This record gives sequence, C-alpha cells and structure tokens, in this order.
Amino acid sequence: MYEERLYERHALGVEKFNNGDKAGRYFANERIESETNPDTGEERPVYVYDVYEIDDTRDPHKVKDSVIEQQHPFGDETKILRKTLAKILKESGQYDDPEYAEFKAYNEFAESVN
Repeated sequence: MYEERLYERHALGVEKFNNGDKAGRYFANERIESETNPDTGEERPVYVYDVYEIDDTRDPHKVKDSVIEQQHPFGDETKILRKTLAKILKESGQYDDPEYAEFKAYNEFAESVN
C-alpha cells in the first residue's frame, strides 16, 4: 500500500491497467487536503488516496484478500479476532467455561508469547 496525491478526484475502487494484464490498483480512503500552489500562492485541494497494488482484478475475492494482506502483512487480523473473542467471552462470563477451554489455552499461550 502506498499513498497517492492527486489534484483531481479519482474514483474509489478497482482500476485495471490498460495493458491487457489482469493487474491493477485499488483506491480507498479518500481524504482532501489543502496545498499552496508555489506559482500562484493560491490554496488548492489535493485528493489523497490509499492505493493497493492488485495482481488479479478479475475476482472481487482476490482483490479483497490482496488489500487485507497489504493492510495486515503479518496476519494481524487473526490477532484482532482472537483478542475480540477473548474480550467478548470475558465480558459474558464464559471465558472459563469448559466449552471454550481449548480457546482459553490457545489465547493464554498466544498472550504469553507476545
């Protein structure tokens, strides 16, 4: 993922390359910032996007997987899900339930490694 700054608005979503390849880019998270034009001194809008390189734009699932992989290159989504589930189980009083003993053991092991 990289950040791209443009002086004109760009469509969000997938942009296929025009070279006949299946690759492309995915534009997300549009932000508008101001920039001073060095020639005229006028303020002008700059459109800032998070851009993801996509190997195969033909399949929406591959696009989604590619974006997630670039956002969380070290598998952070598994850690987020594990921590969220542990929090929900603790708040509901089910964390120590024998039904979730395998999860509890795994979660406590993962926390000790961190």
